[in-house]
Amino acid sequence: MNNQIFGSKFRQLRKQQHITLAQAAAGITSRQSLGNWETGKGELDFAKVLLLLKKINVQPIDFLESSINSYLKQTTSQISVAYVNNQIDRLLHYANKYLEISHRNLTDRISFLRAAVACNYYMDLTGKDITSTSDKLRIISHFKRILDGEEIWNFEDIYFFGNTQNLMSPRNIYSLAYSLNYYRQKHNINNREWINAVYNTLINAEFILIKSDINLATKLDQLLRQKWDLSDNYAFEKIRQNFMHQLIEYISTQDDSKIIRQLHILEFEQLLDLKAGFKTAYEQVKEIYFS
Repeated sequence: MNNQIFGSKFRQLRKQQHITLAQAAAGITSRQSLGNWETGKGELDFAKVLLLLKKINVQPIDFLESSINSYLKQTTSQISVAYVNNQIDRLLHYANKYLEISHRNLTDRISFLRAAVACNYYMDLTGKDITSTSDKLRIISHFKRILDGEEIWNFEDIYFFGNTQNLMSPRNIYSLAYSLNYYRQKHNINNREWINAVYNTLINAEFILIKSDINLATKLDQLLRQKWDLSDNYAFEKIRQNFMHQLIEYISTQDDSKIIRQLHILEFEQLLDLKAGFKTAYEQVKEIYFS
């Protein structure tokens, strides 16, 4: 587990509860290993981190959320701003800069995260993929332990998946989406930030599959429409997922009446940003399948 993100946070919580390094490590790992992880000099398996959190009476989901959200926002904030403002040249600059750094140091996970996110956004705006085959393999290898069942999904993995999907093959997107959806079905986690992250990442995956592999998109759509039972607090996410379903129906039937009706409703409700996003998605799908 990434020591640069979580080790120092654990150290802070441990000290707040006046628990010594030896007391926390007892029966789980060595005092030296824990100390190295806390100070950024070593790694710890996620299973051991869960046991450590239990010992200091901290819920894993709360620990991960508080640690990862600020880290991710800080790590990719400039890249996200460039993307939102459609600054293609700046995105290309960030992508090339961090690709070069990560190629020189294959253990630099932060630079590679930045590079992958910048490349993903650049491709979304331009349709140009500037990553190499080895870059793509490196992205997928990030999830190998999850797909092998050796680790569980956490905020960093969800964020990384959600912001690199343009660089993945449809098969890889579906496999990861299936894994994430299966995990959320088996774990009743009520943390709002976690649910938002999972749901929107899966919806984004469905849209990319709609544009690249309609059969896999249909399979994922069927999975996502089962057993969510989200409250009205997640109305935005439910509207987005329903629109993905409408796009799939449109591709199958060439009947866009439901989509047009949805756009009119959003305009009536003054949800103009959402309408603009849906209209762009509809036009992209129309161009791909019926031009």
